[in-house]
Amino acid sequence: MRLCFFVQNHLGPEVPARLVRALGHGEGSRFVLVGHDEQAGHASAAEVAARLGVPAFPFAERARRGYWSLIAPYFQAIDWFAAHGVDYDWLVYLSGQDYPTQPLAAFEARLAGESYDGYLRLWPAWGEGTPWERRRQGIVRYRMQYFDLHGVPALLLRGLHALNGAQRGVHFHLTYGPRVGLRWPRDPFRHGLACWAGKQWTILARAATERLSAAVASHPELLRWFARTVCPDEAVVQSLLVAAGGLRLCGDDLRYADFQSCHDGHPRLLDERDLPSLLDPRVFFARKFDPVGAPAVLDRLDQRILVA
Repeated sequence: MRLCFFVQNHLGPEVPARLVRALGHGEGSRFVLVGHDEQAGHASAAEVAARLGVPAFPFAERARRGYWSLIAPYFQAIDWFAAHGVDYDWLVYLSGQDYPTQPLAAFEARLAGESYDGYLRLWPAWGEGTPWERRRQGIVRYRMQYFDLHGVPALLLRGLHALNGAQRGVHFHLTYGPRVGLRWPRDPFRHGLACWAGKQWTILARAATERLSAAVASHPELLRWFARTVCPDEAVVQSLLVAAGGLRLCGDDLRYADFQSCHDGHPRLLDERDLPSLLDPRVFFARKFDPVGAPAVLDRLDQRILVA
Protein backbone atom coordinates (compact mmCIF):
# COMPACT_ATOMS: atom_id res chain seq x y z
CA MET A 1 0.00 0.00 0.00
CA ARG A 2 1.28 3.45 -0.89
CA LEU A 3 -0.02 6.46 1.00
CA CYS A 4 0.22 9.96 -0.42
CA PHE A 5 -0.27 12.91 1.88
CA PHE A 6 -1.24 16.35 0.68
CA VAL A 7 -0.46 18.95 3.34
CA GLN A 8 -2.09 22.36 2.85
CA ASN A 9 -0.11 25.07 4.60
CA HIS A 10 -0.46 28.83 5.02
CA LEU A 11 2.07 29.34 7.81
CA GLY A 12 5.86 29.28 7.89
CA PRO A 13 7.72 26.03 7.08
CA GLU A 14 8.53 25.49 10.76
CA VAL A 15 4.85 24.66 11.43
CA PRO A 16 4.41 21.63 9.11
CA ALA A 17 8.04 20.48 9.52
CA ARG A 18 7.28 18.17 12.43
CA LEU A 19 4.22 16.75 10.67
CA VAL A 20 6.21 16.02 7.52
CA ARG A 21 8.87 14.22 9.56
CA ALA A 22 6.22 12.12 11.29
CA LEU A 23 4.59 11.17 7.98
CA GLY A 24 7.90 9.86 6.69
CA HIS A 25 8.70 7.79 9.77
CA GLY A 26 8.91 4.02 9.72
CA GLU A 27 8.52 1.48 6.95
CA GLY A 28 6.24 1.77 3.98
CA SER A 29 6.06 3.63 0.72
CA ARG A 30 4.80 7.13 1.47
CA PHE A 31 4.86 10.38 -0.47
CA VAL A 32 4.30 13.87 0.91
CA LEU A 33 3.32 16.90 -1.18
CA VAL A 34 2.89 20.37 0.31
CA GLY A 35 0.67 23.10 -1.09
CA HIS A 36 1.86 26.44 0.27
CA ASP A 37 0.17 29.83 0.40
CA GLU A 38 3.00 32.11 -0.68
CA GLN A 39 0.75 35.16 -0.51
CA ALA A 40 0.36 34.73 3.25
CA GLY A 41 3.88 36.22 3.40
CA HIS A 42 5.78 33.60 5.43
CA ALA A 43 7.91 31.93 2.75
CA SER A 44 7.95 30.84 -0.87
CA ALA A 45 6.98 27.35 -1.97
CA ALA A 46 10.59 26.79 -3.03
CA GLU A 47 11.79 27.70 0.47
CA VAL A 48 9.23 25.34 2.00
CA ALA A 49 10.34 22.51 -0.30
CA ALA A 50 14.00 23.08 0.57
CA ARG A 51 13.31 23.27 4.31
CA LEU A 52 11.06 20.20 4.45
CA GLY A 53 12.77 18.06 1.81
CA VAL A 54 9.53 17.32 -0.06
CA PRO A 55 7.97 18.80 -3.21
CA ALA A 56 5.82 21.88 -2.77
CA PHE A 57 3.74 24.07 -5.06
CA PRO A 58 2.28 27.56 -4.54
CA PHE A 59 -1.46 28.19 -4.34
CA ALA A 60 -2.90 29.77 -7.45
CA GLU A 61 -4.35 32.50 -5.22
CA ARG A 62 -4.33 33.32 -1.53
CA ALA A 63 -6.60 31.02 0.46
CA ARG A 64 -9.53 32.76 2.15
CA ARG A 65 -11.81 31.07 4.63
CA GLY A 66 -15.31 30.68 3.29
CA TYR A 67 -14.16 31.05 -0.34
CA TRP A 68 -13.38 28.66 -3.20
CA SER A 69 -9.67 29.46 -2.82
CA LEU A 70 -9.58 27.35 0.36
CA ILE A 71 -10.40 24.09 -1.46
CA ALA A 72 -8.75 24.93 -4.81
CA PRO A 73 -5.30 23.68 -3.66
CA TYR A 74 -6.74 20.19 -3.17
CA PHE A 75 -7.76 20.00 -6.81
CA GLN A 76 -4.33 21.43 -7.71
CA ALA A 77 -2.74 18.59 -5.74
CA ILE A 78 -4.76 15.88 -7.50
CA ASP A 79 -3.69 17.36 -10.85
CA TRP A 80 -0.07 17.56 -9.61
CA PHE A 81 0.00 13.86 -8.73
CA ALA A 82 -1.43 12.97 -12.14
CA ALA A 83 0.95 15.26 -14.05
CA HIS A 84 4.01 13.88 -12.20
CA GLY A 85 2.96 10.24 -12.54
CA VAL A 86 2.88 9.63 -8.79
CA ASP A 87 1.35 6.25 -8.05
CA TYR A 88 -0.64 5.82 -4.84
CA ASP A 89 -3.40 3.77 -3.26
CA TRP A 90 -4.74 6.44 -0.86
CA LEU A 91 -4.62 10.22 -0.77
CA VAL A 92 -4.80 11.77 2.70
CA TYR A 93 -5.68 15.48 2.89
CA LEU A 94 -4.17 17.28 5.89
CA SER A 95 -3.61 20.83 7.07
CA GLY A 96 -0.20 21.99 8.21
CA GLN A 97 -1.46 21.89 11.80
CA ASP A 98 -2.60 18.25 11.71
CA TYR A 99 -0.71 15.39 13.32
CA PRO A 100 -1.10 11.60 13.38
CA THR A 101 -2.30 10.09 16.64
CA GLN A 102 -1.42 6.45 15.90
CA PRO A 103 1.47 4.75 14.09
CA LEU A 104 0.97 4.97 10.34
CA ALA A 105 1.24 1.20 10.17
CA ALA A 106 -1.97 1.00 12.21
CA PHE A 107 -3.61 3.48 9.86
CA GLU A 108 -2.58 1.42 6.84
CA ALA A 109 -3.96 -1.70 8.51
CA ARG A 110 -7.29 0.07 9.05
CA LEU A 111 -7.49 1.04 5.39
CA ALA A 112 -6.53 -2.44 4.23
CA GLY A 113 -8.99 -4.13 6.57
CA GLU A 114 -12.14 -2.47 5.20
CA SER A 115 -13.74 -2.09 1.79
CA TYR A 116 -14.43 1.65 1.70
CA ASP A 117 -13.30 3.97 -1.09
CA GLY A 118 -13.23 7.03 1.12
CA TYR A 119 -13.46 8.35 4.67
CA LEU A 120 -15.03 11.78 5.03
CA ARG A 121 -17.75 13.54 6.97
CA LEU A 122 -20.90 13.39 4.88
CA TRP A 123 -24.50 14.54 5.34
CA PRO A 124 -27.35 16.13 3.32
CA ALA A 125 -26.81 19.88 3.11
CA TRP A 126 -30.46 20.48 4.02
CA GLY A 127 -33.48 18.48 5.08
CA GLU A 128 -33.52 15.38 7.21
CA GLY A 129 -30.12 14.12 8.31
CA THR A 130 -28.23 17.40 8.53
CA PRO A 131 -26.53 17.92 11.93
CA TRP A 132 -26.39 21.71 11.71
CA GLU A 133 -28.16 23.46 14.55
CA ARG A 134 -29.26 26.31 12.31
CA ARG A 135 -31.93 24.71 10.16
CA ARG A 136 -31.30 26.86 7.10
CA GLN A 137 -27.50 26.85 7.18
CA GLY A 138 -27.10 24.57 4.16
CA ILE A 139 -29.68 26.52 2.15
CA VAL A 140 -28.05 29.85 3.02
CA ARG A 141 -24.60 28.55 2.10
CA TYR A 142 -25.29 26.52 -1.02
CA ARG A 143 -28.56 27.61 -2.65
CA MET A 144 -27.47 31.23 -3.06
CA GLN A 145 -24.83 32.97 -5.14
CA TYR A 146 -22.62 35.42 -3.25
CA PHE A 147 -20.91 38.64 -4.24
CA ASP A 148 -18.38 40.68 -2.24
CA LEU A 149 -19.46 43.95 -0.70
CA HIS A 150 -16.43 46.21 -0.90
CA GLY A 151 -16.36 49.56 0.87
CA VAL A 152 -19.73 49.28 2.61
CA PRO A 153 -19.61 50.92 6.08
CA ALA A 154 -19.71 48.50 9.01
CA LEU A 155 -22.75 50.17 10.55
CA LEU A 156 -24.72 49.75 7.34
CA LEU A 157 -23.62 46.13 7.04
CA ARG A 158 -24.94 45.38 10.52
CA GLY A 159 -28.24 46.96 9.58
CA LEU A 160 -28.46 44.93 6.38
CA HIS A 161 -27.57 41.77 8.30
CA ALA A 162 -30.60 42.34 10.51
CA LEU A 163 -32.81 41.90 7.43
CA ASN A 164 -31.82 38.25 7.02
CA GLY A 165 -34.63 36.99 9.21
CA ALA A 166 -37.31 39.06 7.47
CA GLN A 167 -37.03 37.57 3.98
CA ARG A 168 -35.51 34.60 2.12
CA GLY A 169 -34.35 36.03 -1.22
CA VAL A 170 -31.27 37.94 -0.05
CA HIS A 171 -28.75 37.04 2.64
CA PHE A 172 -26.01 39.27 4.04
CA HIS A 173 -23.08 37.15 5.22
CA LEU A 174 -20.56 38.88 7.47
CA THR A 175 -18.56 35.96 8.90
CA TYR A 176 -16.67 35.34 5.64
CA GLY A 177 -16.86 38.48 3.62
CA PRO A 178 -18.77 40.70 3.87
CA ARG A 179 -20.90 39.31 1.04
CA VAL A 180 -24.44 39.43 -0.22
CA GLY A 181 -26.12 36.24 -1.38
CA LEU A 182 -28.95 36.16 -3.89
CA ARG A 183 -31.39 33.28 -4.19
CA TRP A 184 -31.08 32.17 -7.83
CA PRO A 185 -34.23 31.09 -9.71
CA ARG A 186 -32.55 27.80 -10.58
CA ASP A 187 -29.68 26.06 -8.84
CA PRO A 188 -27.82 22.96 -10.09
CA PHE A 189 -29.31 20.65 -7.47
CA ARG A 190 -31.94 18.95 -9.61
CA HIS A 191 -32.33 15.94 -11.91
CA GLY A 192 -30.83 13.66 -9.28
CA LEU A 193 -27.88 15.92 -8.42
CA ALA A 194 -27.97 16.58 -4.67
CA CYS A 195 -25.98 18.85 -2.38
CA TRP A 196 -24.02 17.04 0.30
CA ALA A 197 -21.90 18.63 3.00
CA GLY A 198 -19.30 17.64 5.57
CA LYS A 199 -15.75 18.67 6.44
CA GLN A 200 -12.89 19.76 4.23
CA TRP A 201 -10.39 17.06 5.18
CA THR A 202 -10.73 13.68 3.45
CA ILE A 203 -9.07 10.28 2.96
CA LEU A 204 -9.74 8.91 -0.52
CA ALA A 205 -8.67 5.77 -2.34
CA ARG A 206 -7.16 6.18 -5.80
CA ALA A 207 -10.43 5.03 -7.37
CA ALA A 208 -12.30 7.81 -5.56
CA THR A 209 -9.86 10.55 -6.60
CA GLU A 210 -10.12 9.39 -10.21
CA ARG A 211 -13.91 9.45 -9.99
CA LEU A 212 -13.67 12.89 -8.39
CA SER A 213 -11.55 14.17 -11.28
CA ALA A 214 -14.02 12.72 -13.78
CA ALA A 215 -16.93 14.35 -11.94
CA VAL A 216 -15.13 17.70 -12.04
CA ALA A 217 -14.86 17.37 -15.82
CA SER A 218 -18.47 16.28 -16.26
CA HIS A 219 -20.06 18.85 -13.90
CA PRO A 220 -18.40 22.20 -14.69
CA GLU A 221 -21.62 23.99 -13.84
CA LEU A 222 -21.42 22.61 -10.31
CA LEU A 223 -17.93 24.00 -9.81
CA ARG A 224 -18.98 27.40 -11.14
CA TRP A 225 -21.90 27.35 -8.72
CA PHE A 226 -19.80 26.37 -5.71
CA ALA A 227 -17.26 29.09 -6.55
CA ARG A 228 -19.89 31.67 -5.46
CA THR A 229 -21.15 29.90 -2.35
CA VAL A 230 -20.07 30.18 1.27
CA CYS A 231 -17.65 27.48 2.48
CA PRO A 232 -17.54 25.38 -0.71
CA ASP A 233 -14.69 23.45 0.93
CA GLU A 234 -17.32 21.77 3.11
CA ALA A 235 -19.55 20.57 0.28
CA VAL A 236 -18.04 20.40 -3.20
CA VAL A 237 -16.03 17.18 -2.78
CA GLN A 238 -18.91 15.45 -1.02
CA SER A 239 -21.40 16.49 -3.71
CA LEU A 240 -19.11 15.43 -6.56
CA LEU A 241 -18.32 12.03 -5.01
CA VAL A 242 -21.99 11.25 -4.42
CA ALA A 243 -22.78 12.41 -7.97
CA ALA A 244 -20.08 10.08 -9.31
CA GLY A 245 -21.96 7.09 -7.87
CA GLY A 246 -20.70 3.60 -7.16
CA LEU A 247 -18.34 4.58 -4.35
CA ARG A 248 -18.39 3.12 -0.87
CA LEU A 249 -18.03 6.15 1.39
CA CYS A 250 -17.64 5.98 5.16
CA GLY A 251 -19.11 8.94 7.03
CA ASP A 252 -16.28 8.82 9.59
CA ASP A 253 -13.20 10.89 8.69
CA LEU A 254 -11.04 9.14 11.35
CA ARG A 255 -10.07 12.50 12.88
CA TYR A 256 -10.47 14.55 16.02
CA ALA A 257 -10.97 18.31 16.38
CA ASP A 258 -12.64 20.32 19.12
CA PHE A 259 -15.21 22.75 17.74
CA GLN A 260 -17.21 23.00 20.98
CA SER A 261 -15.56 26.21 22.12
CA CYS A 262 -14.54 27.50 18.71
CA HIS A 263 -15.17 30.92 17.21
CA ASP A 264 -16.16 31.44 13.57
CA GLY A 265 -15.48 27.82 12.69
CA HIS A 266 -11.90 27.63 14.00
CA PRO A 267 -11.20 24.47 16.02
CA ARG A 268 -9.49 25.00 19.36
CA LEU A 269 -5.74 24.47 19.66
CA LEU A 270 -5.18 21.08 21.30
CA ASP A 271 -2.92 20.40 24.27
CA GLU A 272 -2.15 17.66 26.78
CA ARG A 273 -5.63 17.92 28.30
CA ASP A 274 -6.93 16.44 25.05
CA LEU A 275 -4.85 13.25 25.25
CA PRO A 276 -7.78 11.00 26.29
CA SER A 277 -9.60 12.00 23.09
CA LEU A 278 -6.45 11.86 20.97
CA LEU A 279 -5.66 8.32 22.16
CA ASP A 280 -9.08 7.01 21.13
CA PRO A 281 -8.31 3.98 18.89
CA ARG A 282 -10.87 5.23 16.36
CA VAL A 283 -8.87 8.44 15.78
CA PHE A 284 -5.86 8.47 13.45
CA PHE A 285 -5.30 12.22 12.88
CA ALA A 286 -6.16 15.37 14.81
CA ARG A 287 -6.00 19.14 14.49
CA LYS A 288 -5.07 21.68 15.22
CA PHE A 289 -1.73 21.87 16.98
CA ASP A 290 0.91 24.54 17.58
CA PRO A 291 4.16 22.59 17.16
CA VAL A 292 6.28 25.69 17.79
CA GLY A 293 4.51 27.33 20.72
CA ALA A 294 2.99 24.25 22.42
CA PRO A 295 4.97 21.13 21.49
CA ALA A 296 4.38 19.13 24.69
CA VAL A 297 1.28 17.31 23.42
CA LEU A 298 3.13 16.32 20.24
CA ASP A 299 6.00 15.01 22.35
CA ARG A 300 3.50 12.73 24.08
CA LEU A 301 2.01 11.62 20.78
CA ASP A 302 5.47 10.84 19.40
CA GLN A 303 5.95 8.30 22.19
CA ARG A 304 3.01 6.46 20.65
CA ILE A 305 3.41 6.96 16.92
CA LEU A 306 7.18 6.94 16.32
CA VAL A 307 7.67 3.23 16.73
CA ALA A 308 9.57 0.92 14.44
